[in-house]
Formats: sequence, C-alpha cells, structure tokens
Amino acid sequence: MSTAALLALYGIVIIAAAGLWAAAATTGARHARWFAAGGCLAVVGAAAIAAGLAVRDVAFADEKLFVGVPLALAGCVAGLAAIGRRRRADGADGADGTDDPATRIALIAAVIAVAGAAAETWIIGGPVRVVPTVVLLAVVALAIGATWAVVDRRGRRTVTGFAALAGLAVGASIGWVWLADTAPPSLEAAPGHHAVAAGASAGAGAEASVSVADLRTPADPGRRTDRFTLTAKRSLVVLDDGATIDAWTFDGQVPGPELRVREGDLVEVELRNDDIAAGVTLHWHGVDVPNGEDGVAGVTQDAVLPGDSFDYRFVADEPGTYWYHTHQGSAEGVRKGLYGMLVVEPADPPRPADGAGTLDVSAPVHTFGSHVVVGEHAHAETREVAPGTRVRVRLADTDLEPLAARLEGVPFTVVAVDGRDLAGGAEVADRSLRLPAGGRIDVEFTMPDARVALGVDRSREAGLVFLPGEGDASGPALAVAGDTASAVPMPVPSAAPELDLLSYGAPDPAAVRLAAATPDVDARLVLDRLPRFVGGAPKYAYTVDGRVFPHIDPVSVREGDLVRLTIVNRGFESHPMHVHGHHVLVLSRDGVVATGAPLRLDSVDVRPGEVWQVLLVADNPGIWMDHCHNLEHAAEGMMMTLAYEGVTSPFEHDGHGNRPE
Repeated sequence: MSTAALLALYGIVIIAAAGLWAAAATTGARHARWFAAGGCLAVVGAAAIAAGLAVRDVAFADEKLFVGVPLALAGCVAGLAAIGRRRRADGADGADGTDDPATRIALIAAVIAVAGAAAETWIIGGPVRVVPTVVLLAVVALAIGATWAVVDRRGRRTVTGFAALAGLAVGASIGWVWLADTAPPSLEAAPGHHAVAAGASAGAGAEASVSVADLRTPADPGRRTDRFTLTAKRSLVVLDDGATIDAWTFDGQVPGPELRVREGDLVEVELRNDDIAAGVTLHWHGVDVPNGEDGVAGVTQDAVLPGDSFDYRFVADEPGTYWYHTHQGSAEGVRKGLYGMLVVEPADPPRPADGAGTLDVSAPVHTFGSHVVVGEHAHAETREVAPGTRVRVRLADTDLEPLAARLEGVPFTVVAVDGRDLAGGAEVADRSLRLPAGGRIDVEFTMPDARVALGVDRSREAGLVFLPGEGDASGPALAVAGDTASAVPMPVPSAAPELDLLSYGAPDPAAVRLAAATPDVDARLVLDRLPRFVGGAPKYAYTVDGRVFPHIDPVSVREGDLVRLTIVNRGFESHPMHVHGHHVLVLSRDGVVATGAPLRLDSVDVRPGEVWQVLLVADNPGIWMDHCHNLEHAAEGMMMTLAYEGVTSPFEHDGHGNRPE
C-alpha cells in the first residue's frame, strides 16, 4: 500500500475509533462492549499503521506515535475499565449499570481522548511541537473535568469553571496563532541558526551584511548584449478555437514574446507596467541569476506598479530551456497570462553528423479556464518538416498542476530537464513524460517519413503535429492550427507508462562523488495541509513543518555549504517544490537512489507520500524563495526561503503592495 493511502487510512481509522467509543458511551451495556471492542481494535490498528508509516519515514508518524496513539490508548484503558466496572455492576437479573457516574465519566473520557488523538493529526499536525501538544492535552483534561463535574453533579460553578478554562485554552491558542501570523516575517537567516551536520566544519563566521539590492549584475559594454522590452498590460486575446479571453499579457500576447539568446550573452530586459493594477515583476524561472535580478516582490525588489518600470540584467551562462513569469501575486498573474519562454542557445550549437537540418520548437502548456493552449494554439499546431530533420521540442508546464505528455510516431530521446543536459539517454518509444508545475523537458527525435504528434493530458485538441513535407528546417516552419485535431486523435499520455528519469541516462562519476560527500547543512521540509491563519484569515493552509509563510524558519546557509534537503509530502496533493537561484542534484526518491544521468532540477515533483533527498551547493548568495509551484499552494502558505547568513533585504513582503507568492 502506498504511503499516501496509509496516511488516509490512519485518519479514517482514528476517526472511526472515536465514533465507536462515542457509540459505546451512548448505548446500553449489552451493545456498548461490542462498540468498545471495535474502538480498541481501531486504536490498535491506528498504532500499527503509524508504526508502518514510521518505517517509511518518521516524519509521516511522529505526532501519531508520540502523542496521538498514546492518548488514544489511554482512552481505551479508561473505556475498558468502565466497561469492566459496568459488567461487575450488572446484576444477575440483567440490570444495566449505565447510571453509575464513574462508568459514564470513564466512557466519555475515552471518547474525548481518542478524539484528541484525531485532532493531533488533523489540526496540529507534525512535527511534534511542545506548546500545541501541551495545549491539546490540557483541553482534553479540562473536557474530562467538565464531564466529571456534570455527571457527578458538582454544581454549576464547577462545571462553568472547567468549561471556561477549556474554552480559554482553545481561544487563547487560536488567538496566539492569529497573533503569530501578524509577527515579523522569517525571511533572512537568523544568526546562530546555521544547521551543521555532526562532524562537519562550521566554516568561517557570518559574512559582512550585504543587501539583496546590491546583488545585481554590473553593466559590461564589452560583452555581446541582447536587449528586450516587455510591457505588462491587460488585453483581449482571441484564441484559435474562437474563444476570447481577458488576459494579463506581456506585449499583448499569450504567451509573452519568446526571448532567444546565446550562451555568454548579457541579457538586459526593461519591464514596463501599463495597467496591471496589482503590479508585476519578472522572475527568470530556472535561471540562476544574481539575487537582485530574481524578481520576487517584497524580497528582491518592490512590485512594479502601473506607470513604473524595472531593469533586469544577467549573463546567460547556462544553455537550456527556461521561462519567465511575474512573481507578484503569481497565482493570479501567471494564471491570467503573465508568462513567456526564455531559451538560451549554446554558443557553439552541435550539428547533426549527417548534415541534416534542425528544428527547435518551444511548447509552453497553459490553461485559460476551459481552454488549453500549447504554444499559442488551442488546436493542434501542424508543421511540415523534411524527413531526416533533427527536431527538438522544449516542453514547459506553466500551469499549477502536473502535466503528462506523450510523443507518438517516432522514438525520442530526453536530452534535458529543467535547463540542464541529460547525457547518455537511450531512445524510447511509447512512454509518457510527467512534468511538475514549472518544470521543463526537452526531447529530440529524427523526423521520419510519417506523422509525429505530441499530445498532453489536459486536452484532446491541443498539441503539436509534425507532417513529412518540404518544411524549411533552417527556420520556423509554417504553422496551421486545427487542421489535424479533428481528423486524427492526439496521443493520450495515460495510455503509455511513465518514463522514470531517475534511472534514465548515463551516470557521471563527479556527481556520484558529490552525492557521497558529507553535507554541511542537513534540513528537512515536511509538507502538509492544516488549518492555519494566512494573512490574518483562517485557511485550510499548505504548511511546511506545520507553519505558513512568512513564518517558516528559513534554511540558513553560508556560501560554499553543501546542503542536503529531505522533502517529505504528508499531504494528498503533489507539491512541485521550486528552489530559486540554484539547481538541486537528486539523490533519492523514497529511499531508492538515483542511478541514471545526474538529474539537476529546479522544480522537484514531490507526489503524495513521497520522500525526496536532494543536494544543493550554496554558491549564489542571497535570500531565495523555496516554494510549491502550484502557485495557489504558495499563496496559501507553502513558501519559505533559503537564506545566506549576512544577506538582508530592504523590501517589505507586505509593503508597497508586494505579494511575494
């Protein structure tokens, strides 16, 4: 059984246990013993499930094993004692001992204790924290005290006292959580919080303070420079399926203009905001730019409001497939269209050995309501391509959910993931590809003398179709939207098994040595969904270590540190965790070591119940966002920072209209 299924089963079983004990407390003696037996069996089952979860990773079970299960077992002991007392009180004539106060108090105490165990998982969550656990135990004790006062007829004052104290404990804890949500944010590295692995050197002391505003790329008149201007504005965009969407755009189009630059070029982009009242920024997703160019409102800059502009500058030093998008209220801004592709071409691009032509196609996938577009088209985009042409498709998931894609009609090779080359991969066929939100995969194939189609799981109409013909392989081929979608079905990704990239390609000895090194910093991120306050409002929030942004302790590092991150997903949704400013080397997934080509990602696809270990080299000083790239999850709490000691930010995460998510 999967870990996610075990997590769900534990929740069901512990709630069922509380229900069975409630039935035992409210029914007659003859049936109560059976309900009590069922309640005890459910608690024992919950304990067994928790133990099984702990074997997979203690983060799945710590609050269950150390608080919930002991509390539920204590409730069972009290309940069974009550059942035994009731049986002894029953006369030979079958009289019912349910009116005995001690029996009723103990049975209700069992209900309260088991319900408290359920609350520990579904409300407090893990990892175990002392104060919330003490409050929970106090509320359980006070609720039992109130029960005793009512059943034993101790008078209104005693009942009111227990009830008032229980209410005060609950109210105070809620108030404290609300007040904590208004506390100053935890974005910068806290002095003395540098987590060093046992036996590792702590390194030099904290560096002198530097502002993110000073971590910028200097001008370089002697370097080849690519200059662009992007204007954010509202536009009515007509899709090729006839739909008109009220979009937020760069330069009036969706996606925004594709920016193609050459490796080693200096890239300068002026961002202007015409009329996006919420403000905009530009984040270069997957490009490890200097921190001051990262485009996160309230962390590395202020939001660009209507009438204002901001200049970005960085060196395109890594060839690959990237994209850009706003990082100001991005859950809304990206969804409405503030995104585009950035492609860094090699300074010396390889040519096919046989002299054949090449074709390079970008395919960002995006959803506008019920309309899915691949590139610019809601219908299949058809290209005529000369057979023998070497075709590269740069697939990007710019939506909030994972994307599955399938290339049909030709064997293909995965040549890059998240902008980093993947060496030694063999040709595969009849395999689907999964991309997390924000992720990219580049595939290559040689055009055959037959139809080739790329389909995605979000649409049966949108996709790419390549037909053999006389297309000019040296430049963009003619695109004709919608002429094949109705005639020939697009490939269905779910009809093919998924290609596992952790075992794909050839291992690299240098990466193997790096993976074996002792980390300087060892951090765990436990992802969950729990009731919390976000921005002062109650939410069923997305949490990291039980907390929400901006009050999650940052992962504090020093320049040069080797950082191991263990990411545990206790929830029931996928969380594509995106680290700004760095790529991570995948070490393992669910304890299975990565054996293929080094998989260096900027968006890690952590599915429900999974545990990923990744390695990061802290070589880019700054305050870097680390968040779920389901941007709605980020907006509801699942966002934190990787912060270098000595780096500060003059920007306010909730000032100047800033919304960093």
